[in-house]
Amino acid sequence: MMLALRADRVVSSGVAIHALHRTLSKPRPWRRLLHREGQAEIYDITTDDGQDLVLRRIVPRASNPYPPVLMLHGLAANHLTWRFPERSIADWLAERGHDVWLAELRGHGDSVRKRYDWRFDDYLNHDIPTIIETIQAVTESDEIQWIGHSMGGVLLYFYGILHPEPPLAAGIAVASGLDYKVGASGFKPMLALRPLLEPLVAVPYGTLVHLLAPALGRGLPIESFNVVRSNIEPEVVRRIHARCFHTIPVSLLQSLSTTFEDDGFKTQDGFVFEHNVGRYQVPSLLLAGTGDMQVSVEAVEHTSRLLRSAEIQSFGREYGHEDDYGHFDLILGKRAQTEVWPTIAEFLESH
Repeated sequence: MMLALRADRVVSSGVAIHALHRTLSKPRPWRRLLHREGQAEIYDITTDDGQDLVLRRIVPRASNPYPPVLMLHGLAANHLTWRFPERSIADWLAERGHDVWLAELRGHGDSVRKRYDWRFDDYLNHDIPTIIETIQAVTESDEIQWIGHSMGGVLLYFYGILHPEPPLAAGIAVASGLDYKVGASGFKPMLALRPLLEPLVAVPYGTLVHLLAPALGRGLPIESFNVVRSNIEPEVVRRIHARCFHTIPVSLLQSLSTTFEDDGFKTQDGFVFEHNVGRYQVPSLLLAGTGDMQVSVEAVEHTSRLLRSAEIQSFGREYGHEDDYGHFDLILGKRAQTEVWPTIAEFLESH
C-alpha cells in the first residue's frame, strides 16, 4: 500500500471536476449545478494491484470517543452522496465528533480510471483493504465503522461475510440488499439487456445523466429510479445527476447481476455469499425506503433476517414519516436530516 497526503494537506475537494465538465467548457445550464465543497484532507493511496485511489478525511469538530467512520458510495456514484453541498451528512457527523472518511473506489469520482474491466471482486480484494488499512494507520484505530449506500452497503455485507472477524465496530447499509430477487426492483427488467451489453466495455451512465441534468426535476421517468420526486427538491435532483455519477464497466454489471441467479451474489471464483451468511458478525443497521425503485423494503427485510446481527429501520408514510423515501432521498431528501440522519448517528454512537 502506498499512501500520500497531498502537500497542501487541506484543500478544496471540489477543485477536481470531472474531465467531461471541462470538455463541455461548463456550459451555462451546468455551471449553476457545480458548487464547490468545503475543505478536507485528501489522501492519494495506491492499492496492491497498482490502482490509484482518492480518500478524503473530514476531521472531527468536537472531541468524542467514536471510532473513525468510512462512508462508501454506491454503483456509478462518488463521495458526494455523503458530502452533497448544503446537505452533507458527512459534515454533520463531523460536527458531532465523528472522524469521517469518504472513499472513492476505482473508477469513481477523482480515483483513476485505467481500464473499464473491474468487478466487485477488485473492490473487495484490493480497494477496500487498502482504504481500511489507511484509515487505521492514520487514526491509530483498531476498529472503524462503515456506512455504505446501495452497492457500498452490499460491499459491507460481502466484506463481513468474507472476513468473519473484521476490524469493524459497526456497519450501516442504506438501501442495500443481499438478494435483489426479493420484492420489486428496477434492475430486474434490465436483465433483458444483457445480450446487448456483452459486446460493450462500459455504459456511459454518468455522461448520459450529466447531459440530462438541466432538464430533470420535472418528473421524467429516469428520476424515479433514484428518488421519490415529492421528497426532494427539483434543484437537488438536477445537481445529483450533474455531479454524482460515472461510467459503469460492463464487467462490474455482470458481476453484480449474479444476484438474480439461483445462488445469488458470487465472486468470480464461485464463492456464494448467501450460503455463508452465518460468517457475518458485524453489528449492523439496515435502512430501507418504501419508494425505493432499486431495492424493496422486502429485500432489505430479507437481508436483515439472513444477517442475524442486523437491525432494520424503514422510512415512508406507512412508518409514520411525512413522505415516502427513494434510493437517494434516504440521504439527500427534504426531511432526511431530521428523519433519517439521527437514526444513523444514534446507531454509530451506541457502538
